[in-house]
Amino acid sequence: MKRISILLITVALVVGMTGSGGNVGGGESYTLSINSTPGGSVTEPGEGTFTYDQGTVVNLKAEAQEGYGFTNWSDGVDTITNVNAVATNITVEDDYSITANFVSVEAAQVGIKVGDWVKFEYMFIGWPAAQTYPEWLKLEFISVEGTIVTVRFTQRLSDGTEQSDTAPVDIVSNIEVPLLAGIVIPADRTIGDSVYIAGYGNAIIENETTKTYAGANRTVVYTSFWPSEAQVTYYWDKLTGVMVELSSISPDFTAIAKVAATNVWETTTIRMPWWPWIIVAVVAVGLVIFFVRRTRAA
Repeated sequence: MKRISILLITVALVVGMTGSGGNVGGGESYTLSINSTPGGSVTEPGEGTFTYDQGTVVNLKAEAQEGYGFTNWSDGVDTITNVNAVATNITVEDDYSITANFVSVEAAQVGIKVGDWVKFEYMFIGWPAAQTYPEWLKLEFISVEGTIVTVRFTQRLSDGTEQSDTAPVDIVSNIEVPLLAGIVIPADRTIGDSVYIAGYGNAIIENETTKTYAGANRTVVYTSFWPSEAQVTYYWDKLTGVMVELSSISPDFTAIAKVAATNVWETTTIRMPWWPWIIVAVVAVGLVIFFVRRTRAA
């Protein structure tokens, strides 16, 4: 169901698929131009411009250099089997120019640590009354190795049942591991930076602002886009990269998940300045003296 796909806990399993490399022959010929961004290369069939008969299935394989990770194939990708897979294939039905994209992978970009957790509460408008709905979701980061973070996610449903599982998330490339789309990105992202969200592709950080989550004011960065008829908006804590809010809004349905509790930051305690307490003490002492004198006079 389309609505379910907008929920935070949608798990996408990225599967590399290889083609037969066959040639049906007998049709027109088309060109396939293959390029790559800095940080890697296309090893099969290589890079450059190639000519194939219509209907030919061409195997594609990308390889990242040390310090980089593959993200996706872009540009003329209409007939690529899986644009998120390092190894996949493309069926030649026209002239295409495709690009293998890579990003820098740095452990320093990981802003969360082992033991961190965040708990989201859901709000829905337009959810079918007869259907069970999720009430809250807790994400616990149980291991961190380089840029790979293992997450335990537990969701409570309105019927009182709970669902729990674990999955590895690649904070930078989000590729070739089971993942929870967009739950954590590299720390300290800023306006204009690109982040990869599985199922949606590359998104650009639009701006940053200050919002309150789990009792504390946090500087957050955000992006918003329209994958279909719904507007999807992600907010991430700038310091840690952890997602703090996700919304999907369409004319007939709204789903919002916001962090309500966490151990990643402390709840802000509002402290009163010292001088009001002095005034309170003086007034209190004055009242005591007044009532003592009044009692004696009586």
